[in-house]
Amino acid sequence: MLVAGALVACNGYEPVAPGPPSTSPTPPVGPPTLPGVSVGRASGPTAITLLGADPIPGSTVAGCGTHATGCAGRIRMTFRLTPAGTGSVLWCVGFLHAADKTGCLQGRTGAFALRAGEAQTVEVVFDQVDGSDRCRTPLDLTDLAFNVEGTVEVAARQEWTLRYPLAP
Repeated sequence: MLVAGALVACNGYEPVAPGPPSTSPTPPVGPPTLPGVSVGRASGPTAITLLGADPIPGSTVAGCGTHATGCAGRIRMTFRLTPAGTGSVLWCVGFLHAADKTGCLQGRTGAFALRAGEAQTVEVVFDQVDGSDRCRTPLDLTDLAFNVEGTVEVAARQEWTLRYPLAP
């Protein structure tokens, strides 16, 4: 109180009870969006968000040769998993599909655990290739699917529409 009295004496104002600290409101946080990516269907108790990709969707991946095998390992994506339940993940697998739904490029994680409400980030390198003639270049990859394979408490799937032209 001695300090408050000193303030009154110095500036002539009456003491006022301190209020709560001021905070600026934070904007609502929604899923980040990447240019040229549309979120599709989802299922399961784990929310899956595409956080980033290198190269970004829409980029042409050139120098692949005559088949998508020449592009193996050249696309990398980061995902955030936000589980509603707790459980074991056997692996996560991502598929980059051609328009005919052939999963031309695929990437996997190893096993890990998810805990309810605790987001976890995973990175997937699309380094496995469907060797069929359906993945010959030039080819447009048009869809992305990402599956969390594990116990029923965490198993989930998310789909997106995007585009990666693969060039010889």
